[in-house]
Amino acid sequence: MPNPILKIKRGSGSPVSLSVGELAIDTQNKSLFVGTADGPLAIGGEHVFAKKTYADAAVAAEAALRSAADATLTTNLAGEVSRATAAEGTLTTNLASEVSRATAAEQALGTRIDNVLSNVDGAALDSLSEVVSAFQAADSSLNGAITSLASSASSALAAEVSRAQAAEAALAQDISDIETGASALASRVTAAEGDINTLESDLAAEVSARSAAISAEASTRGSADTNLGNRITALETEIDGGVY
Repeated sequence: MPNPILKIKRGSGSPVSLSVGELAIDTQNKSLFVGTADGPLAIGGEHVFAKKTYADAAVAAEAALRSAADATLTTNLAGEVSRATAAEGTLTTNLASEVSRATAAEQALGTRIDNVLSNVDGAALDSLSEVVSAFQAADSSLNGAITSLASSASSALAAEVSRAQAAEAALAQDISDIETGASALASRVTAAEGDINTLESDLAAEVSARSAAISAEASTRGSADTNLGNRITALETEIDGGVY
């Protein structure tokens, strides 16, 4: 037994009356009605069915989300590069200052030792060589004073050498700490660059995947819209029941 063909009336505006079970379509407002005992009842319309604009809006929202994420990533990357550059500049400046200070301290120490070992003031007994010469030329009664002076000079020299060695050790430790800090910073910069490269690779893959998904969705929606239009046209032709 063949399937019965439904007849649907067409008109512009809501139908005033329909027989119970009779179908009508309002072409102006794109709404479907069925006749009931209480009068025509709207059972569907354009606002009920999904439209292509929904898919377009979803695609646009996704594109906006990706664009915002890209902007945030770019800002974070620029901030990290700026921070690392500033840290490297500070470390370089501190290292140069420490080298300059250490060089000056070593020169000052050398000068003081030279002053003790050699004659820098002809009018004063301020070196070991002058002390020895004075001892040889002076009366034996000066032996005690000369011995005391030599002992004091030796003690002062020993104290200065001890202080200088301690200062050099501290300086060496400071330089070692700075070099360790520089090495750690270089490792952090290298790690940060690796993370940035990974983020850029992941972002590129994400953008490519999103672009492919959007293209596929647009193609699918286009084909679906075309097929739906063809089916609607065929159905309208089949169910055309005249006007009301």
